[in-house]
Amino acid sequence: MKRYKRGQRNRRKKMVLFVLVLALMVAVGPFVWHATHLRHAKDNYDVEKVQQELIWFKKFGGPIRNLAMIVDSELWLDLTMGTEGGESKLESYQDDQHQFWLYELYLREGNLTKAQRILDTLSEKNLNSLGKGLMLMATGDSEQCRKLLGDSDANWSKMPLAEQTLRYLTIAQANLALGDQPAVQSALEAAQDLNPNNPACLTAAFDLAIKEEQWTKADELSRSIDAQSWRPPNVLYETKKAILALHTGNQTNFAQCLSTLGKLPQGDIYVDYVKGILAINDGDLDEGRGLLENALTNGLEGDLRSDAQNAVNQISEREQADPNLRAVVSEYGEHW
Repeated sequence: MKRYKRGQRNRRKKMVLFVLVLALMVAVGPFVWHATHLRHAKDNYDVEKVQQELIWFKKFGGPIRNLAMIVDSELWLDLTMGTEGGESKLESYQDDQHQFWLYELYLREGNLTKAQRILDTLSEKNLNSLGKGLMLMATGDSEQCRKLLGDSDANWSKMPLAEQTLRYLTIAQANLALGDQPAVQSALEAAQDLNPNNPACLTAAFDLAIKEEQWTKADELSRSIDAQSWRPPNVLYETKKAILALHTGNQTNFAQCLSTLGKLPQGDIYVDYVKGILAINDGDLDEGRGLLENALTNGLEGDLRSDAQNAVNQISEREQADPNLRAVVSEYGEHW
């Protein structure tokens, strides 16, 4: 009899345990499901899906929405879309990873002074080295940037996937500025292998097509980039898109790009660059040189800086009848 009662109690305990586990699964299951989909959406840069999942957590998540994963996903969305307020949120963090995101934001905005202050505080070795490489690129030192980020002795694989991808994309950008197209392609492929859905890979492919004067391919890539309507306006992209419009004779796109640039921080620098190229194309060499020199003096960045400097140098060295000068003029499009 005692054995029978003991068996009943054990069965009841098992049943209670089963019910509790089932209840826990029912309660927690939706949160796990949505967290998994949120992570997957971020990995694939599915911005719309990330927004949907964050709305769900805001509505149903309760205290769970304060978990680091959810908060960081909100920050990721702000930074990806260029939403106002991301800077103030990041300033409240002191760890290297969030400070590095703030550093990237300052660089994107062209605020090198604030960016340098952040860089000086980064203690994690690889993030600090990557940050220095980004700063070298921002200040036009492509050679040193490539050398630093190409250091094979550094253990770059310890960095998060996004930062590893950023390293390869920055190397590609440096090689582009140095005119080393094969190395650009190699670095771009490495970035795409790591993170094929990163929209920056698409931008890098567009930059390479512009550099190689593959106008049809550049136009196709530009349409793909523009289809990602969540992207914040970017001065370098809008500038190169304007140059593309110059070559393809698309005056509507050209005017739209200049209008967009005029509304962006430091956009006037890039408007001067584009107008300088247009002036050279129209044969007004003095006007073109003056505009390009203004752009260079005021902080034109990256491969555009080297292109502008080359054009200014050639104009200064030769007069209109010089064959090299004619090559400069024709280089920027005869379709306009």
